[in-house]
Amino acid sequence: MRKTAILFLILFISFNSVSEAKTTTETIPQNQPPSIMELAFLRYLGVTTILEIMEKHGDSQLFTFSRIEKISRDIQNDSYDVSLRVIGFEGPLTPPYKLIRMTIRIPGEKYSKYSVISYKHRYVSGKEFDELTKYTAD
Repeated sequence: MRKTAILFLILFISFNSVSEAKTTTETIPQNQPPSIMELAFLRYLGVTTILEIMEKHGDSQLFTFSRIEKISRDIQNDSYDVSLRVIGFEGPLTPPYKLIRMTIRIPGEKYSKYSVISYKHRYVSGKEFDELTKYTAD
């Protein structure tokens, strides 16, 4: 009985000492037009930042149809990870189209420069292009 009580007490203390979540994530619905906040954030992030990231990853081309897919906040490190997608194209907005997904870490007050956490790209068909651009503002 005494061992059971001690075990119960240890379990109770360990469950109560679990710390609060350090990361929160918000996923942006992609089946509806972008919100005003999403549009404002994309404008603040700027075309030059996205083009700079694309160029550093071998995609020296233009892009359009930007969407933020999710934002994660790391409370402990005071940073945000912003996952977004754009459609890259060469020439006058004609195929081949390239879906480019990137995640950018925006640091807190201690640092001033963003960093790229992930970067992926692949070609998309005309049908997939139509689906991806259905709810964009560009």
